[in-house]
Amino acid sequence: MSRQTVDFGIDLGTTTSAIAVSTGAGAEVVRDAATQRDFTPSAVYVSKNSKVFVGDKGRERAESDPDNACVEFKLQMGMRGTHKHFAAAGRDMSPEELSAEVLKSLRGNVQQATGEAISASVITVPAAFELDQCDATRRAAALAGLEFAPLLQEPTAAAWAYSVHHKPERGFWLVYDFGGGTFDAAVVSFRDGEFVVVNHEGDNFLGGKLIDWALVEQVLIPAAREEYGLTGLSRGDARWRGTVAKLKQAAENAKIHLSTAQTVEVDVQLDPPGGERVDFTWELTRADVERASMPLYRSSIELCRRALTEKGLAPGDIERVLLVGGTTIAPGLRALVADPTEGLGIPVDHSLDPVTVVAKGAAIFASTQRVPHGTHVAAPGEVVLEMEHEPVGQDLEPLAGGRLRAEAARDWSGWTIEFVNEQAQPVWRSGQVAVSGEGTFATRLAAVHAATSAYQVLLRDQHGTQVPTVPATVEYRHSVGPLGTSTVLSHSVGVWLEGNEVQWLLRKGTELPASKQIVLHSTVDVRRNTRSGLIRVPIVEGERSRADRNTLIGRLDIRADEVKRDVPAGSEVEVHLRIDRSFTPRADAYVPLLDAEFDIQVELGRSAAPDVAELREEARELVQRHGDLRARATQFGATDAGALLDRFDRAGVLKEVQGMVAALEVDLDAVQTCQVRLRDAQNQLDEVEEALVLPEMISHARALVQQVREMAKDWGEPGDQRDLTAAASSVEDAIAAGDRSVLQRQMEVVRGIGLRILRDTGRLDAVIFGQREAQLSGSSDPQVQRVLAEGRLALDSGDGARLRQVNRQLDALLPEDETTADVFGMKSTVTMGDRR
Repeated sequence: MSRQTVDFGIDLGTTTSAIAVSTGAGAEVVRDAATQRDFTPSAVYVSKNSKVFVGDKGRERAESDPDNACVEFKLQMGMRGTHKHFAAAGRDMSPEELSAEVLKSLRGNVQQATGEAISASVITVPAAFELDQCDATRRAAALAGLEFAPLLQEPTAAAWAYSVHHKPERGFWLVYDFGGGTFDAAVVSFRDGEFVVVNHEGDNFLGGKLIDWALVEQVLIPAAREEYGLTGLSRGDARWRGTVAKLKQAAENAKIHLSTAQTVEVDVQLDPPGGERVDFTWELTRADVERASMPLYRSSIELCRRALTEKGLAPGDIERVLLVGGTTIAPGLRALVADPTEGLGIPVDHSLDPVTVVAKGAAIFASTQRVPHGTHVAAPGEVVLEMEHEPVGQDLEPLAGGRLRAEAARDWSGWTIEFVNEQAQPVWRSGQVAVSGEGTFATRLAAVHAATSAYQVLLRDQHGTQVPTVPATVEYRHSVGPLGTSTVLSHSVGVWLEGNEVQWLLRKGTELPASKQIVLHSTVDVRRNTRSGLIRVPIVEGERSRADRNTLIGRLDIRADEVKRDVPAGSEVEVHLRIDRSFTPRADAYVPLLDAEFDIQVELGRSAAPDVAELREEARELVQRHGDLRARATQFGATDAGALLDRFDRAGVLKEVQGMVAALEVDLDAVQTCQVRLRDAQNQLDEVEEALVLPEMISHARALVQQVREMAKDWGEPGDQRDLTAAASSVEDAIAAGDRSVLQRQMEVVRGIGLRILRDTGRLDAVIFGQREAQLSGSSDPQVQRVLAEGRLALDSGDGARLRQVNRQLDALLPEDETTADVFGMKSTVTMGDRR
């Protein structure tokens, strides 16, 4: 059948996937052809003859034959160089190719159930997915034969599904989406018959699979060691990989059963390396699951609170929490979310199946998306009708317009078009509407309330002869419920500036499509003849103020050999960024001086997972940095920094990272998750660093005042002491106000008084030499040591002119980042602007 709207929606999940089809105002799931369940496991098995199996067989083989099966590959989407090697077939498949096999299976379910070979479907992605992960999802769709695949965020899909059953006029909902591999919290605003996601928080690595691993590592592995003597059993030991996979699958099955039971028996046959098979039996309880899950549940609650706080909302402003995702069937989780003290205290709504609600919502949204006109070629005597009206709306008299296209270009003057709804009572006709010479037309339709209206198209040429059209009918569905508006941007996108700062162009939550232009200035000379200099414009995605803590998604390098004239520092560079509804970014830069435009290469796809040794070293550095910050917070009495460190410790970040490090050798998911957690942990410690800036400045400022006060007392004039007293008072005023920029300026005043005293008394050159000597005394460079010796002689002989010359020579020998003389021990560790 030929569809005018997409109508199909796919929830491409970490552990399970589902497809649904629109049924007008609602949707129904297309069941798995093999099992008749509403979902298909997102698992792939490849046999030795390269035959691909998707679903239950893949899930079962992941336990018994992990070398030839793969699960949970959604978490690697967008990562370059990440492939699963299927040993028996000798075949490698990327996460996109594996996802494509799942999508093909879902398409096959539709074809088996309806006979329809679909080529278009909406596909959902987590709200926290980054642009490269969205791009990878589009590639998977194309590999699966889905020529048109709009992307929709999973919380938005859930809101579409629930909005069919609840039709609020105004207010807010909170979508709580705890899936197998990811978590999203989205605030949905309803107003004037429309709804939109106004804020979200998420974690692409917080999912039900972590509960499974917690059960394995906290309950099942200890039980196997203690009760069955499997002392070497470890997630991080490659020899036990198959055994650990069995325990992981058993934990997942038990967790699901414990949503409706109090206890369940785990019964698994384990195969120790080099030993005899062990029949492992253990009773798991719901209390075990809740104990292992609680830290993860609390993390999700914190993300929800953050999503509300960022929009200035409190739990009392939210009408309901929509529970989405298989993890939310757990009674303990539902109770926690509803709890007013430990949770959110908002009424929970789980009236729709949390496992299929996203697919259904995607299908409902898909019914509002027109299938592209494509490249259908009009046959002789046939006219293609390209309609532009919205297929679904709340208007009972919608405006419908479009354009005619024939086999060859022509003048359409004198032609007419008429729309007829023969199902209406009485039959409704638009009357003959004139077509312009270019083939365009527009008219109002009359829609049937809360129903789909089909209009027969009657096209007539200038002689009144009826001419067939493709399509022969058009449809419009009148909706009485709220309709979703634009997709919103998941993460901010901006330009990485010099100094490791970011200028954000499009912020998280911006409705798509969107664009933004900004004028920047170059900071280096680009000289064409000497082939020196470079204009670099990196594009990053994220939310962090430090550019290097965000994800690099694109970069423009304008080199000297690419310009037709010199471009001096300070030249304008106009950067233009555009992102469409399906999260596809495009960027370019225009340099007015060159009158030239350059495409910014946006390469969506993060680097492959780092080396395990590198991650271990990063984890060691994290622990060391944490200790250093704790010591500094104590030294400077930085209470805010101490509170941030306390929160960091309560969250168990270091323990979580160290646990992942232990599993790095055999678990690809652990490698990627560890990388993300390390970055997140460093981001949190960046906040601690920021909180330490003012306390450290205060300490340095007071030490500086005391140092200059002693100089003024010993060597200064009365005027120096008066100036210092006034400056010291201003320093204390800035400290009391907590004003970093003013404090920095007053410290410069104090420093200037000290320099004046040193200069007036002839001591400045000696102080500068002493500082240079401390910096360079350990150098192995003979020239450095020779100049230092000359300086000591000049100092001993009181030769001020020679000592100044030595200082200039030493300045030239210093490393670049140490060439600024700072006679009071203040290095460039404090930002010169107001960075509060």
